[in-house]
Amino acid sequence: MKGLFLMIVAALLLGSESWPQAAPAPPLAGFSYSPVTSQNAGRDPAQDLARLLDATNPDLVRLPVYWETVEPTPDVLDFSSVDQLLDVVGVHNMTSPVQTRIVLTIGARNFLYPELHEPIWAGPRQQPYLDLAQSGTAYRAYFDASLTRYRGSPLLYAWQVENEPFDYVGNISTGADQITAVQLAWEIDEVHRLDPDHQALITTYNGMNVNIDMLQLWAPQVLGAFGPNGHPEGALQAGDALGLDLYVDGPNVSFRHLTTMNLREAWKEQAVSFWADRASKQGKDIWLAEMQAQPWGESGTFSPQDLVESAIDYRQEPLQVVLMWGVDTWLADPTWLSAGSRAIEILRAP
Repeated sequence: MKGLFLMIVAALLLGSESWPQAAPAPPLAGFSYSPVTSQNAGRDPAQDLARLLDATNPDLVRLPVYWETVEPTPDVLDFSSVDQLLDVVGVHNMTSPVQTRIVLTIGARNFLYPELHEPIWAGPRQQPYLDLAQSGTAYRAYFDASLTRYRGSPLLYAWQVENEPFDYVGNISTGADQITAVQLAWEIDEVHRLDPDHQALITTYNGMNVNIDMLQLWAPQVLGAFGPNGHPEGALQAGDALGLDLYVDGPNVSFRHLTTMNLREAWKEQAVSFWADRASKQGKDIWLAEMQAQPWGESGTFSPQDLVESAIDYRQEPLQVVLMWGVDTWLADPTWLSAGSRAIEILRAP
């Protein structure tokens, strides 16, 4: 029995073989940007975003519509933080050879720590209180006003509805804050009702490798030792497009100290191939919504060259969109900014 267990572990660690193939059509490539990153560093968000746009000329930029910022009190809606960033993109497009468009992320959960961006007035930052707040008229006013305000913008490419809504992301600022299935369904329906011209993207992360993803689909009872595993199948079923958040280095990466960076990058490429096939069969797009493009904290084990090599790997897969995560590192180091620019060039090369 012990020998059988070791054989299973070895198979899971090895993943599956990847064979050379003709590269698919290039994805739209870009990055995520939060003004909070610049504010925390004492910099001007508009200037930082303009610098990133000028240096990389991305196809897309993902921007947040933070509930806590837009609705500071239950009876006030203030979109100035979002409008400022859209103005920066518009000015950039006046002289850029690439017309950058935007992905707007709306909902209580939004990208950047602590993931849940709920205003203080809305109550305790965990379930079931979060669901009560999201069912209220103030939250729904924020959500609907976001859709109606920006649905007609020529810059808008798609909506991201919540951030990793099915996943538990524990931290000291929030409790269990997964979005309920009923609430998420209402939000997606609301996007379809108020803005049928743009997709509703749902994001999540996958398991350690594609074999774990297969076990999660067909034998979830044996997964106990190989978490966390995310909810890619649930995210695929819920939205118009599946967005995978893929990290190859960091404290939450399984077996990080027993495997090489190259192996973990190969695992993620295989995962993209697997989920792209499932999405395609359902007529849905697949995005790499967060591609690691910076080291995790102070680890220093993920390098600019790892970013470039990841871009080379992902260019071989049938992705519609790739958005890199890590522009705060790019802003602080010209080596990272150069690597980010190079990665975008690789991803959208014919």
